[in-house]
Amino acid sequence: MTAEAPLAGGAHGTLPDEDYYAETVVVPVGRPDTAVEMLRLATELVRPEHGLVIALVVSLGDVEQANKISTQLRRTIEEWDDIEDGPLVEVVTEIAVSVSRGILDVARERNADVIMLGVQQSAPGKIKLGTVVENVIATAPCGVLIYRSAATTTFGRVVIPVDGSLSSTIAVKLGLSLAQQHDIPAQQLHVQQDYVYNPVNEETIRVHETQTLLQQALTKAIVASRSPQREILRSLTRDDLLVVGFSQTSDFERQITDSLSNQLLNKAPGPVILISQIEWQRGWRGVVEHGLARINPHLTLVEQNELIWNAEKSAYSTLDYTVMIVLSAALATLGLLTNSVAVIIGAMLVAPLMSPLSSFSTGMATGILKLTRRASVTLLQGVALSLLISIVMGVVLPIDAPTAEIMARGSPNLLDAAVALVSGWVAAYATARKGIPAALAGVAIAAALMPPLCTIGLGIALQNVNLTLGASLLFLANITFIIAAQYITFLWLGMHPNESREGVTASQSRVWWFVLVILTILVAAIFLRLGSQAVDEAHIREQLEADIFIDATVVEYDVVSSLPIGVQLIVQSERQITPEEVEQAHLLINELYGEDVDVKVIARQIVRPTTPMSAQVATMLRATFPDATVSDVTAEAGDGLLVTATIQDAQPPDPQILEDLRQGISARFEMDVILQIKFQQVLRLSSAN
Repeated sequence: MTAEAPLAGGAHGTLPDEDYYAETVVVPVGRPDTAVEMLRLATELVRPEHGLVIALVVSLGDVEQANKISTQLRRTIEEWDDIEDGPLVEVVTEIAVSVSRGILDVARERNADVIMLGVQQSAPGKIKLGTVVENVIATAPCGVLIYRSAATTTFGRVVIPVDGSLSSTIAVKLGLSLAQQHDIPAQQLHVQQDYVYNPVNEETIRVHETQTLLQQALTKAIVASRSPQREILRSLTRDDLLVVGFSQTSDFERQITDSLSNQLLNKAPGPVILISQIEWQRGWRGVVEHGLARINPHLTLVEQNELIWNAEKSAYSTLDYTVMIVLSAALATLGLLTNSVAVIIGAMLVAPLMSPLSSFSTGMATGILKLTRRASVTLLQGVALSLLISIVMGVVLPIDAPTAEIMARGSPNLLDAAVALVSGWVAAYATARKGIPAALAGVAIAAALMPPLCTIGLGIALQNVNLTLGASLLFLANITFIIAAQYITFLWLGMHPNESREGVTASQSRVWWFVLVILTILVAAIFLRLGSQAVDEAHIREQLEADIFIDATVVEYDVVSSLPIGVQLIVQSERQITPEEVEQAHLLINELYGEDVDVKVIARQIVRPTTPMSAQVATMLRATFPDATVSDVTAEAGDGLLVTATIQDAQPPDPQILEDLRQGISARFEMDVILQIKFQQVLRLSSAN
């Protein structure tokens, strides 16, 4: 969105600042020559000092045309004579995929109070609202004002029909404000047809009346006719501004076609304003509702239909879909076999499985079950083909042992479930919001549907049951959480079963919803169990390091099999791990699991480079014990010099020789020496004659 130089315009009377209708008004402009009247009216709706009128130019891709309109509009506003006296007017250009989406996004981002839309008579007595007006009214996060101009641009009187509804109070507030600013009389017509007394609304209307300076010029009349529109129209002249309130939360198309609203909008001789304002609940509930409305980019009916059309297209298995399944499955399998992360990411980018998943979620959210069924068939076809390819490649291209990338997808955890959930949200939001297609590549990487699916096939080819089950759980979790997240996102964006759509069966869609909830709970329970198991494994590692592998680190603790339980430890230390320590670890793990566990320990010994001091000490040791094997010599300087070494010989070293050696090392390096010798006796057996 680009903003141009701010402009000022409009003129106000002596109305108190707090009685002005809004602080920010968005006025979409298509033609600068017809926008002046609406912009002048908009400046009369906002606060004179702190108010803002946004003259919005929505561009659908023709940047040159949008720049031309915004430049002409800016020049037109600069020619206003009363430019210094009115509120700020800012010309804004918004690049959007549709006019209604551009209007709604700017209103939401600028926290607008009112969106002001203009309509014209295509013929006497015929108003053409258009899809833009209808879509904006149905999904606007704020109030909406519809202005129908007339031949005259001046107002002689303001006429306000009142029927006791909340929308009437909004019309009274605006009508009296305009009447006072133009210093013209106002008339309230109390319509008795379908009148329902509401003391709160009546009190609000009286407050608005007492706050104006029009008591002398304010008249009231009662319309009790069975055809109130006729009596109202009979009382109007070409100079009268008619201000009518309507409910924004109701079906506007139905409401605008009823007798009263339709007759007034189409047949009033002068200008007409239809006004609504969302009234939020008081207290914290209203704050929460208002905040949620501001951050909810509700989809218009046109956008929902476009999303459904795209989903219907993606739900079918096409040649392109089949080819991309084959290529992505082959690429993912090769990446897993070669342990190449780059190749696996490439397979994620081209995998088309997200398309039928989005179609499935769209069908669930809208209640179009034939779309859901079609997407299910396409998804199953892709899954079966991918499994077949990975199994064949696993047999034709065998490997000695599963690679690290394969093993990583055979042991799912809670992080994998979180990735799938967020991936579903991103996929649904990026699909619905056409302005952010760049996010789709990130969705393909995050979702990672193809690698675990191919891991299932490789597990079958390798006849590794645990690998197959683990990868199956990961793939099922990805599918389930992605669908659940997309379904929730589509509901948040305003998609729901609509009987006007073909094939909608809201009652049967609840069955799919119920199945999804059960499956989500089941998968979540499994992952919670895995998370609990991970916590237990971390506790076991800490206990092994504290009680058994002292001065060593348990780098990895992996459960490599479930039936029976098999555990593999990788222990890292500067010393050798003894068989006695392995046996103690075996007993401890058996006790913690309550059953016999197959324990395998892989020892990694840290070997540090020899320092000059250690080399000199090693030379002195070998000179002292020429017939022995001297190894693991270290010399660490601190408060003194700590010397450690391992000596292998048939007889243990003499204590006096060790003492002389210690003193010799101390004299060589001129510091106190602590000598620690580990002796290993070598037994030599003589052969019998």
